[in-house]
This record gives sequence, C-alpha cells and structure tokens, in this order.
Amino acid sequence: MARFEDLPIELLPAIIVNFLRPSHLALLCLVNRAFYAFAVHPLYDRIFIYSWHTSAKRRVTDLFRTLAENPHLASLVHRLEVRDFPKAHGSVQSYEQLRDWCTRGLENAVHLRSCTWTRDGSLTSDILRSLSKCPELTEIAINGGHTGHYGPRDLVQLLRLRKISLIMPSIPVLSIIPYWLECMGKSLTNLTLICKADIHVTDSLLSLMSEHTPHLEHLHLAGCPKVTNEGVWLMIRNNVKGLQGLSLESFSPIFNMAALHAACARAGGLISLRSFTLTIHPDHSTDAWMSDTASLLAESPLEYFQIYAPRAGTQRALADTFCMRIIHQHHEHLVRFSFHRLQLSLDVIERVCTQCTSLEQLFMLVDHAEMALVGPILARANQLRTLHINLVERPTPYNPHQDALDIVRQCSPAISQVGIETRVWKVERYVREANGVVEVERGLAMIESPDIPEQFLVVRT
Repeated sequence: MARFEDLPIELLPAIIVNFLRPSHLALLCLVNRAFYAFAVHPLYDRIFIYSWHTSAKRRVTDLFRTLAENPHLASLVHRLEVRDFPKAHGSVQSYEQLRDWCTRGLENAVHLRSCTWTRDGSLTSDILRSLSKCPELTEIAINGGHTGHYGPRDLVQLLRLRKISLIMPSIPVLSIIPYWLECMGKSLTNLTLICKADIHVTDSLLSLMSEHTPHLEHLHLAGCPKVTNEGVWLMIRNNVKGLQGLSLESFSPIFNMAALHAACARAGGLISLRSFTLTIHPDHSTDAWMSDTASLLAESPLEYFQIYAPRAGTQRALADTFCMRIIHQHHEHLVRFSFHRLQLSLDVIERVCTQCTSLEQLFMLVDHAEMALVGPILARANQLRTLHINLVERPTPYNPHQDALDIVRQCSPAISQVGIETRVWKVERYVREANGVVEVERGLAMIESPDIPEQFLVVRT
C-alpha cells in the first residue's frame, strides 16, 4: 500500500502553493524535513502584521526576536508589513530589548525588498539606519510623523528606492523630500503622498520634486487641497517616459482640468497612462469639468479607471454621460471599472458589461431594488473575475449572502470573488451528480488569502 511518505518530492511545491495562510504553512513545516524545505520559503517570503490580528503586538515581539536570533530565516524575508507596534507602556528594559531585536532582525533581512511601517510613533532613527543596510530594499511605505522618533534627514540614508509612500508626513519631512530625491539619483518610479488636508503639499513643492523624478511612472496624491493643475502638470512635463498611473484625490477646488488637458494636449497627450483615479469635488460636478476630464484621457490606453464622490449628491445624469464617454473611449482596454458613492444607471452598467470585452473587475453602487435586474446584466461580462456591490441604502435586517449567491450563479464562469457591502467571499465550484448527470454548482466560501480584499483598499472617505 502506498504511504504518504512515498509521495514524490517533486510534487511538494505544487501542493504547498495551495496553502495561503501563514498558520497553515507553519504546520506544513512541522511535517518532516522535506516539507520544511519547501514550506519555509513561502512562510517567510512575505510577513504582515495588521492591527486587527489577534495579539498583534505580541506577534511583533515574537517576529523580531525570531529574525534577530535566526539570520537564516531573516534572509528569506522579501516583503515586510508592520502595521501595529507595542507602545512603550511596559518596562523600559523590555521595550529596549524589542527595539534591539527590530534593528538586528532588519539587518539580518539581507534580501528585504519592500518594507511597510505605518504605526504612528513606532519608526525610529535606529530602524531607518537598519533599513538602509538592506542592499535589496527598493520599496518603503512609512508614517511621515517624525516628531520625537526620527530625524527627517535620517530618510536620506535610503538611496536605492524606486517606490516611496509617505503617510501623514510632517512639514520637516515634506521639506526634505526634494533633497532626498536628488540624493537618489532620479531612480524613483512610484510616489505616494497620503495626507489629511495638508496645506503644505503645494505646487511649489511638486515643482522642486519634479526636477528629480524624470522616470516617475506612478503618482498618487491624496488629501492635498493646495495642489492645483499647475503642480500636476509640472510632474507630467518633466517626465521623460510618461506617467502610467495617476491618482488625484482631494485636491484644490480651483483645480483647472481644462488647463491641464490643454497643456497635456500640446505635449502629445497622456499616451502612456494605463491607470487613473479621481475624486470628484462637489465644485467640479459640472458638465464642462467632467468633459475636460474625459478629454484629458482621450489619448490614454486606459485599463484601470476609478472614480469617487466624497459624498452623495453628484448628478446622476451628469455621471452617466461622463462614464458613457469613458466607456466609448476606452472599451477596448478597460480591465477595471469602479465607481464609489456614485450611482450610475443600469444602462451604464450594461454598457460596461457588454462593450468592455476585457473587463475583469467591477465595483459599483446600486439601489437594492435593482439587485434582481443586475444579475442578467453582469452575465454579459464574459471575463469578469471580481465584483463588489455597495448599496445606496441597506435594508434592515439584511443578509447579503443570498444576494451574492444569486448574482454569482448568473455571472460568467470566470467569476472568482464577490462582495456586497462589508462582506467578501471567494467563489468555489462543487461537482454534483444526480440521476447520472454531472453538474458544477457555484458556492461562496471564506477568503483564505492574507491580502486585504481590493474592495476595502479602494474606498475613499
């Protein structure tokens, strides 16, 4: 009789790749040496700690102690996400011990490529110094509130970066950015500034930054009410390759989209732009402004289109006209079409599903009374893989599971993930046999992937 131990070792990678949860991978490491050899790499390849994880702060301590005391394990880490961190409320000695484990663990992570460290007050000068010693580090996402924890000039130690994301940067951190970019030698390709109505991110700052970002591919600005079309144009104008991704959220109410369109048109248009995200300010809910936005994108091979209304009230007819034009211009390329807090008519949704033949991801807002009509429309999107529906008004009480299941059973066979409101499921297939007939039935199951579902990453408030 064949035994489990007789399984050809060549099959182990094909088996292990189906395990997504770190807890499951950790159990695989305990099976035997062969399983350990294959499972330990995906277990440590990407490490993430979110604030909602059970005992998240204890996990931080356990993690960095492991990385500090086991260099061979630390060397397997390529992506590190620390979104929680213990406060210094315990003994000074234990807190200093944790800090020591952090610095030693990071220095042992010689193959670290991406680091996210967003907990306010947890990033220090010592940690930044350790990160600067990681020879393969090219991506960081950090909290920009430096006061009392690190010096803005400590950031200049990180010189091999291609992707930077700064969250709530302080004024001194913002001031050091142009010099930091200059020291990098124009290598940056992705820049994100996420602020909270920060008046210090201005066109002047973008002008200084644009001198050192000629190879920028993706620009994301959020919460920058002093940024106008002039600053964005400077970032575009000084780019030698052309932006591939542009995200503008909560910018100046005097942002002149017509002027930006005219400037880009004179330069040949945004011919490399594949992704565009826009938050519609209430002052911009006019036919002229929306038309200028569509014209700005006319020459772009747009694949990802996301639009947000910070609050309900944008005219439905105006939004329909705008989205119809976007679909007409980009139906051959669009892969993702998402609109949040912006209710479109079923005619627009049908146009998206029927004309955008490459559509894989759809995020939309509908009235619950329309749910019965949505399914047959979605069935016409042959490549649709990810769907999320938010409701204008949620019935009380409401269980979204049945609605999600009804829609999934009408969608094309490509559907793999569906969500309604705050619930998200993966789509599973079950083979059933009845009266000699074999049928494949679709059902909903809990998502096992450790990644945050895209639906919760894209919603702007």
